[in-house]
Amino acid sequence: MSSFLSLDRMRPGDRAVLIKISESLPSSRRLKELGFLPGAHLSCVLTKKHGETSAYDIKGTTIALRREDASHILVSPIQKGA
Repeated sequence: MSSFLSLDRMRPGDRAVLIKISESLPSSRRLKELGFLPGAHLSCVLTKKHGETSAYDIKGTTIALRREDASHILVSPIQKGA
């Protein structure tokens, strides 16, 4: 059974499968256009400014998000080594 967490809880090296983006996030439409869709695999590649901004690799593109925005995205972590 998988546990879910918000994207802002991921740390560099963590991988996950995107579950859902909250429709209350103003940029949800744009993120979906960039590939943030349910089932997409992503990884956290960088965290800056005490976690205020993080960069995520999704479909070969690196996209930086503020913690506030990332907190509206639900993911299912992928176990290391899986």
